[in-house]
Amino acid sequence: MNVLLIDKFHHVFGGAERAYFDTAQALEAAGHRVAFFSMQHPDNVASPWSKYFVPQVDLRKEDYAWFQKVAIASRMIWNRKAQKNLIKLLDDFQPDVVHMHLIYHQISPAIIWTLHKRNIPMVMTLHDFKHVSPNYNMLVRGRIWDKPAWRCVADRCVKDTYSKSMICTLEHYIHKFLGTFENVDVYIAPSKFLARIYHQKGFQKEILHVPQPLQEMFFAPCTKSAPFAEMPDDYILYFGRLSPEKGLTLLVDAFAQSRAKNLVFVGEGDQKEVLRARAQERGVASRVFFPGYQRGDDLRRWICGARATVMASACYENMPYALLEALASGVIVIASDLGGMPERIRDGVNGFLYAPGRCDDLREKINALYTIDTEAMARAARESV
Repeated sequence: MNVLLIDKFHHVFGGAERAYFDTAQALEAAGHRVAFFSMQHPDNVASPWSKYFVPQVDLRKEDYAWFQKVAIASRMIWNRKAQKNLIKLLDDFQPDVVHMHLIYHQISPAIIWTLHKRNIPMVMTLHDFKHVSPNYNMLVRGRIWDKPAWRCVADRCVKDTYSKSMICTLEHYIHKFLGTFENVDVYIAPSKFLARIYHQKGFQKEILHVPQPLQEMFFAPCTKSAPFAEMPDDYILYFGRLSPEKGLTLLVDAFAQSRAKNLVFVGEGDQKEVLRARAQERGVASRVFFPGYQRGDDLRRWICGARATVMASACYENMPYALLEALASGVIVIASDLGGMPERIRDGVNGFLYAPGRCDDLREKINALYTIDTEAMARAARESV
């Protein structure tokens, strides 16, 4: 079978791209032929399909001229270039089915109409809340924003600006009016929580609960490997993107008040220097480590060497890869009691849940690592996956 996978990034930017690449690997291992459609980017994984990719648009840049901003805003809502490039790819590849992940903004939902006209079956994995909210993670200025879409502009729900909130609100209502997302045949959600939020907000289509594929190496028991030179002897770990919605400043504050000896942040992101400054303010800079982005066996060694991993997310997480990878490795996870994570963590059995935003509660969960039978909890963590 020919399967076309679509995501706006063709490099690992977050969990959606992990699912995109891991799904491709699983499909190819099962004998299927896979093609990709994405956006051009200097960090992209090399692909013979890149000649079809849409031109790069960096939405984080602020120095575009006004006419460029207008053009970008129109492409976010309806990207005709993406449609034209996709038609060429469809002609050459002839897919039997298309599996979409993140398509918003850089590619746009316009491609759904292109696929619909060809009568190609469409599957879409929901990684965020973009179908039912202009704000993809429903987090505004550090707080959960669970309001009707029409409130977005007044509340500056996107990037704390009126202009970006207006564009995303227009995008939301235009595609809702056109019924764009009604054309997708099958929806998948990695967590039951996400499906529940969608249906509470009036989404009519059925959503199937299908967990993400995990790479085989995470199911092998952790072994004691020689530590990296920069690896402290006893640490708690966060691994993933260093960004505000992950609640990482709260983690630094809780760590500074806890019995934990060291804290390691594996990953990169806009908040890296903010976290360094926070650690300096709390007097723990010498015990907070930033080894940078890691992958494969190197990442696994950091996970396996940790006393526990922490997911302090302030937003509604769907079902993070970091959570599943740590549990499958037999490593205790401390997570905020938010989003889809409580579906996997049984507090006090295979990990800990703490009240979101509560530094004192997170501190106490970290301290509990030094008073409980951590080996029994680690076994339960592994068995739960």
